[in-house]
Amino acid sequence: MRIALALVVPVVAALIQGAVASLITVGGAFPSMPVLVAASWSIATGAREGLWWAFVGGLATDVLSAGPLGAFTVALLPGALIVGLGERSTSKPVPVLASVLGVGVAALLTQGIYLGLLAFLGHPLPAPALVAAETLGVAIYTAALAVVAYPLARIVRRLTEQESPF
Repeated sequence: MRIALALVVPVVAALIQGAVASLITVGGAFPSMPVLVAASWSIATGAREGLWWAFVGGLATDVLSAGPLGAFTVALLPGALIVGLGERSTSKPVPVLASVLGVGVAALLTQGIYLGLLAFLGHPLPAPALVAAETLGVAIYTAALAVVAYPLARIVRRLTEQESPF
């Protein structure tokens, strides 16, 4: 079951990112759905599984976007790794507030690395102040959605705990 989840959920998040995220933009900020699901899962289960979700979600996002292939995947992996470090127990889960902050940090890190890769590859970027504001907005928006996504990830983890192949 977890293998199916690791394939389906990140791909659906990438599809939502491409189809819906632009429609729910607030002041230039948009949620990063692949970061949301990968970081929430990484916090709920640990870095081992979270990195798989980040890889699948990043690759799906890269394939569906007009950006350079592999750039979003490379940008997403460090954030999912960092927030997933440490022991994860179903009896003592990470508090929701800490997970929201973790998802925000993962989104900020992912967005920063991705923009750095785009700049390195010679893609034109808007003014630095606009880039900084948008990056911060993406992190805040994604973190706000973690209030719902992380508790769902904890529930799914608990329901699938017996079947974990990882």
